[in-house]
Amino acid sequence: MTFLRHPLALAACLSLPLLPLFPAHAAQAPQTESVDVHAARTVLVQHYRKVGRFYRRFNALPEQDRANLSLHVLGRILPEDKPLSFAKLHLQTQAGQVPLWRDGSDEMVFPLSDALWQENPPLMATLTQDEHIHFAFQIMVKPAQPDSFSNTQALAWLKQLDHCMKDVVGLVFSFLLPGTQALEVTLAPHSSLQATADGQTKTLFDNTGDSTASYTLEPKRFSQNTQFQTTHAIKQIMIKVPIDLHADLKRKEG
Repeated sequence: MTFLRHPLALAACLSLPLLPLFPAHAAQAPQTESVDVHAARTVLVQHYRKVGRFYRRFNALPEQDRANLSLHVLGRILPEDKPLSFAKLHLQTQAGQVPLWRDGSDEMVFPLSDALWQENPPLMATLTQDEHIHFAFQIMVKPAQPDSFSNTQALAWLKQLDHCMKDVVGLVFSFLLPGTQALEVTLAPHSSLQATADGQTKTLFDNTGDSTASYTLEPKRFSQNTQFQTTHAIKQIMIKVPIDLHADLKRKEG
């Protein structure tokens, strides 16, 4: 029921009960508006085997080539460059949802199992019509010491990745690929990276900030006997892959 709030209007209605409560021109049907809502929704982006094969292929490489190396897949939501967690990426398995992200990290957490390979469940993500997930493949190194490594070790890591690439693309095509040249060393806040050779120590990078920072190190620029050390434990060491290894997950429906 619609109430007439003005006192005079209310009195007129009470004194003239035979008149219509509303004038003829007010009795118009409400107009329907069409609103196009461009909202995110949960959609199919891929299936388990299509993504899992990358991890399985890396794990199938010869042990001597991938020792101390691990594969990491980092994702961002484009075109607005949002964190992976916003997509709520998950496997829709027969037993329920399996999240593929970790809060505060852009790395995809991908479970490997023969049971999931056989089931081949769909990967679902919450995306708008214009969004997709861009994944970059990275290789992480685990040094024996948390705060130091030798140049001999660094050169060996680069050589290992070159062998891995040769294992993947084959001996003939590997000659077309550039050699691995650099490491990306991520330092803790207020930590320094130093190089010592022939009794002399030089500071390569000084992270004076309150957050982590990365330094690109090219081992071939240093002598074979150089020792690298940091004043705090190294956060991570990534091998800078000389080619752009990436994949995009896009909506497969809607």
